[in-house]
Amino acid sequence: MSDKPTQYAHLTFNSPLAPWRAERLVRSLSKDNPPRIIDFGCGWGELLLSLLEASPSSTGIGLDNDNRLLDRARSNARKRGLSDQVEFIDRDASTWTEPADLVICIGASHIWSDPQTALRKLHPLVKPGGRLLFGDMIWERRPTPEELARLWEEASGDEMCDLPELTDAVIDAGFRPLRLEAVERGEMDDFESGFLADWEHYLINCPNAAEADTYRRFADEHRRMWLEGYRDLAGFAYVTAGRPYSRR
Repeated sequence: MSDKPTQYAHLTFNSPLAPWRAERLVRSLSKDNPPRIIDFGCGWGELLLSLLEASPSSTGIGLDNDNRLLDRARSNARKRGLSDQVEFIDRDASTWTEPADLVICIGASHIWSDPQTALRKLHPLVKPGGRLLFGDMIWERRPTPEELARLWEEASGDEMCDLPELTDAVIDAGFRPLRLEAVERGEMDDFESGFLADWEHYLINCPNAAEADTYRRFADEHRRMWLEGYRDLAGFAYVTAGRPYSRR
């Protein structure tokens, strides 16, 4: 048994994403066989690999700075026969300058500080006529001061958009929104439970390990913040957008 919990072993995607929604996104985004796909903050690249399986003529690049997740992505690419289609790169994604036909940025707006800035930076990285899949946390409703006090340290009502504000940011950045979708409660619950499962399986199997008390406190505090804090406040949204061709 490892001396620490596994990392994301119980999650298929590193965002709230039900299988049916993932399948629909892959079907929609792969139908035109985008020649080049870039995934910013790709993690272990599950969505990118699924897109490449659906579009064998496409090639992809996944950018992240977590080598453990990139190693998992490379291993999965080999197992699925996709190594010739994809490259996973350890790199500061904010320095990337080459545009692509399909750009993915899910849960990675922090690369550029906030969703509004991220969307502006991503605009020139999507080729005219190309597509962007952008996913980020949103407020389902604005929290009260009392509710903010139950969240993470220095939580602010301004640190996330609601869905209308996120849509406005997409348009302000120069894109046109093609599909807007906020995840369902069950998708968020599945994601949070999957995230915590690494810690809980470890604590069940190694309750007396040297670091068990530290891991137990972390898991219990995260669960409390989720169930008593942001479960009724925060959600997640996916926006599929297109970059218009230049006007003549």
